[in-house]
Amino acid sequence: MGFPWGLDLGSQNCVVAIARKGGIDVIDNEASSRKTPCMVGLGSRERGLGEGAKSKITSNVRHTVADVKTLIGRKWSEESVQQLAKTLPWELKEGPNGGILISLMYEKEGEECKKTDFTPEQILAMLLVNIRQTAENHNKSPSPDCVISVPCYFNDAQRRAVLSAAEIAGVKCLRLMNDTAATALNWGLPKSMDFPDDTAAPKHVLFYDMGYSATQCCLVAFTKTKMTVLASAFDRELGGRHFDRCMVDFFAEFWKTKTKLNLFDNPKSVFRLETQVDKIKQQLSGYSSNTKLPCNVECLQDDQDFHHSIELDQWVEMTKPLIDRCLEPVKQVIAATKLMFDQVEEVEVVGSATRSPLVVNALKDFLGKEPKRTMNSEEAVSKGCALNAAMLSPNFKVRDFGIIDCTPYSIALGWTPGADAMDVEGKKDTVFGQYNVVPSAKLLTFMRTQGFDINASYPEVEQLTKGMPAEIGHWAVTGVSPAADGGPSKIKVKVRIDSNGIFSVDTAQVVEEVEPEPSPEVPVKEEDKGEDAAMPDAAPDAGGEAPAEAAAEPAGAEKEAAPAEGGEKKKKKVRKTEVPVLSCPSHSLVPEQIAEFKNTEFEMATQDRQIRELHERKNDLEAYIYSMRDRCSESGDLGQYIDPADRDKFMPMLDEMENWLYEDESEHAQKSTFVAKLDALKAFGGPCVERAREAEERPMAFQQLQAQIAHFTNFAATTEPQYDHISQEDRDKVKGFCDEAAAWANGKQAEQGAKKAYEPLAVKSAEVRQKMDHLGYDCNAIRNKPKPAPPPKAADAPKEEKGNASPAPEGAGEVPIKEEGDANGEAPPAGDAAPDQMDTGLD
Repeated sequence: MGFPWGLDLGSQNCVVAIARKGGIDVIDNEASSRKTPCMVGLGSRERGLGEGAKSKITSNVRHTVADVKTLIGRKWSEESVQQLAKTLPWELKEGPNGGILISLMYEKEGEECKKTDFTPEQILAMLLVNIRQTAENHNKSPSPDCVISVPCYFNDAQRRAVLSAAEIAGVKCLRLMNDTAATALNWGLPKSMDFPDDTAAPKHVLFYDMGYSATQCCLVAFTKTKMTVLASAFDRELGGRHFDRCMVDFFAEFWKTKTKLNLFDNPKSVFRLETQVDKIKQQLSGYSSNTKLPCNVECLQDDQDFHHSIELDQWVEMTKPLIDRCLEPVKQVIAATKLMFDQVEEVEVVGSATRSPLVVNALKDFLGKEPKRTMNSEEAVSKGCALNAAMLSPNFKVRDFGIIDCTPYSIALGWTPGADAMDVEGKKDTVFGQYNVVPSAKLLTFMRTQGFDINASYPEVEQLTKGMPAEIGHWAVTGVSPAADGGPSKIKVKVRIDSNGIFSVDTAQVVEEVEPEPSPEVPVKEEDKGEDAAMPDAAPDAGGEAPAEAAAEPAGAEKEAAPAEGGEKKKKKVRKTEVPVLSCPSHSLVPEQIAEFKNTEFEMATQDRQIRELHERKNDLEAYIYSMRDRCSESGDLGQYIDPADRDKFMPMLDEMENWLYEDESEHAQKSTFVAKLDALKAFGGPCVERAREAEERPMAFQQLQAQIAHFTNFAATTEPQYDHISQEDRDKVKGFCDEAAAWANGKQAEQGAKKAYEPLAVKSAEVRQKMDHLGYDCNAIRNKPKPAPPPKAADAPKEEKGNASPAPEGAGEVPIKEEGDANGEAPPAGDAAPDQMDTGLD
């Protein structure tokens, strides 16, 4: 099993970090880049994923999906989705159950290229397949285990959709981790030994992350053993692309005034201008206010060139509304935590958009502190995810460090009419409040005579985007019947927000008191009767799971009840019986859909692999044609090693094969056709390549053989004392072996010297090396004979012991030797090595 990895799933790029022995490494993709574009391109038989999609986007912009994270888990009814659909170059439409479908051209094997509908989960799964392959290429082994980052504002449906995409892609997601928590973990874990003790006041740090599409902010309290996210805030519509859009609109207005053309009518032109705008935006950060930076794009639209410029003062003016908005998330977390500015000890900024001094200066002026940039802005999240993956992996030992996150949304529960009020520490509908600890669980008590439904939703719809459904799902508690006395049964329901930030109804138990069976009287320690208590928010361990002290007891568990006041003391037992809970989240793929999408992904991946192998064989044939044409010419390095008659046949074959490569027939040829044609060419080219190689290697092989013959000949005639025990007969054998090898070598060299360079070989270097092996084996068998042991001297003979002592039993006096291993002296089995110790500058 390979090393676990962490994925920063961004809007524009993905970054992958792998946990290895000694630390966390950000890895390169197939293009030697540490960032992989979040793009999936179709439009033909072969998919373009990541770098493959970006390289073709200019010519395939209408069938290249970018920033699929923005669409994952969303509904067609959302206002922001409707607005986005109008600006996207590819088709977006409503799908089943109010979801989203993306229509792209795709050609299956044996079918025509046609429009095919894909869900955002399928598109994200395609990207995850590419990311997984990148990780496995570096690990040199299958590596499905990972931690994936998501924005802290993702709701339940969006988180479930990401997990579904990971399952379709064959990725084992150990946890979904908020971007803010991953950043804080990467910053805090290496410094944890410098933090205050748990009994002292924690260190408060503000993390500000402005990425390509959104802004997130959180305030974290650090101690030596844990980090606690106190509050988080966000702006979904404030990121680097919104700053880019200001400049694009500025240039588009100039273009419309000059040419009367609407730039946004041509998606390809918009993409080309956006590419240039991104470069200008980065340059503006280092220039003075009166500097003009040019923007030039050739043949932008209708074969007309674009030429314009922009000043820093203009850029500041057009982005002022965005700069004012960038402080809102900071104000929200400060207000939620009720901390003073001087209690925030440090401010750390990450994200590609924070490179702009406009954003950093605004934060500095508001907080009165200089924002720091001690981490790589674009790699901090991925490294935090990789650290958490190492914590969750059994193959690593990482310093114990708790991760306590929070949920940005309140969650309320409703239930079917007829139930008594539930008891959750005095709360009514809202069970998990805003900034509630994640993960956590609570225990609810209902009095019911029959099954009932529990509905979960977000009560504060203003926190969601306009049109986003507030419903999370409903859960049916079944198998409930009246109590033995005919009254309602007590039902304890355990609800949970897990480490992924996903809500669920875990278990439901019927709690009843039953008369104990008669039993012999024995002293029994009475227990005080306790009231049902709500399950407290539990601090998670490093793996992100809440402690189990407050969990519901196992089904069927019984305990004795306290005696009733007054009267005869009768002991009763409490029986807890688990009843079924049917889960129905409002916005998630069902298992049948996931299985169908898995099959579709497998078919597409198989087709990609076949096409990739076909292209490789075609490239091999093309490269061989160009290489051999030059090498086999009269002036080429192989010219003297090919028969002139064969050259006259071979050269026309190369020309004919080259012409075939650029004909329509080759476009529809199978892989086997390219392999067969390459083999036909190698029938001519292979022998001359071999003769050229042998002409270089053969002299060296004969020199080595001659040196070996001389070595053993000297041995046969040596008078050194260490070989005194070698008989003359054996020495003669060695000399005979050497004479035979020398005669063979001289004969083969003479035979090969009489041949022309292009004639078949008389001897190959492999045969010479084989002769060396045989000679060495025969001669060393004699040379390495050991000297005979000298006869024992009479004085050294052992003296017989006096007396009639009986001989010692067999094995007496021997001390058993215990091999390294367990206490029984058994060596540990192969492969049971100790887990990898990961030292990330941590422990």
